[in-house]
Amino acid sequence: MPSVASPSEDRRTVTTVARLGIVAAAIYLVVLAVILLWPDHLDRHADLAFRLAFRLFPSANGREVDFGLNVLLFLPFGSLLAPLVPRHAWAVLVIAWVVPMLVEIAQGLLLPARVSSIFDVVANAAGSLTAALVVASVRQRLNR
Repeated sequence: MPSVASPSEDRRTVTTVARLGIVAAAIYLVVLAVILLWPDHLDRHADLAFRLAFRLFPSANGREVDFGLNVLLFLPFGSLLAPLVPRHAWAVLVIAWVVPMLVEIAQGLLLPARVSSIFDVVANAAGSLTAALVVASVRQRLNR
């Protein structure tokens, strides 16, 4: 006969999962900050990611691959952002645009070896918004 978990065991499981989620989010945000605010352009150290992208998309050029990698970089950001403001889609939209803009401004003003680009802002926002839409859609389906 299968055992049934007690409410306290269920709460402990939920608490453990929530804590793991917070730790994973914190690690991602620290890694993201390092990548975005590293004094030197990290593309020089991303050979593996570029080789893999060119292998998956052989007709892509460097700008397209860079755009795609920037989208991927911000997918977790959007998935973290969506639950923070679940009833305010406009706030997700604003934050998804403002954060990458501030990062690019900081890179342009404070990091002379980095190059600010509106393409990076668009790619980062696209990644955030895509993930936020997926999270919102899944949440809506689960609530039905």
